[in-house]
Amino acid sequence: MIATTIFTVIMSVALVGFRTFTGKASESLSKRLVLQMEARKGIVNLYRYLQEGIEVVSPPPGTTMPYLVFKDCVNNIRMVYLEEDPVKSKEEERTVFRVLTILKDPLENSPEEPKQLMENVVKLNFTTYSRGSVLISAQLRGGKSDFTLMNFVRLQNVSVEDEL
Repeated sequence: MIATTIFTVIMSVALVGFRTFTGKASESLSKRLVLQMEARKGIVNLYRYLQEGIEVVSPPPGTTMPYLVFKDCVNNIRMVYLEEDPVKSKEEERTVFRVLTILKDPLENSPEEPKQLMENVVKLNFTTYSRGSVLISAQLRGGKSDFTLMNFVRLQNVSVEDEL
């Protein structure tokens, strides 16, 4: 009888501990998944934004840079670049960036105000393969872990013959 009582007490403590552990783990996993989904939405927005372009200006083909300059169909110059996010960098105790874009109409004197495309970016590189195609590699922060995404983007109005 004493052994059964001790066994019951031990099992109830173990069950409470297990429920607490799984509850915290699922909460942490849920937060991480939400952050990853937000980061993926941001990278999809970046892809769509780049597909509005018709010609890469910089970096030159065969090189990799942390920024991209391209022309759109009405000859505006667009730039995608990184800017450090001081609040997130302080929270994470490492450098975390936002991805911004700026549009310059050649007929206007000054460019538009920068717009944010993404946040929670640890690293972002653009590798230009030709004047109409770019490989994007990004390291994003989601929860307490990083994840890497790579995608090849072909700019609009570029035919296969132009790529060769």
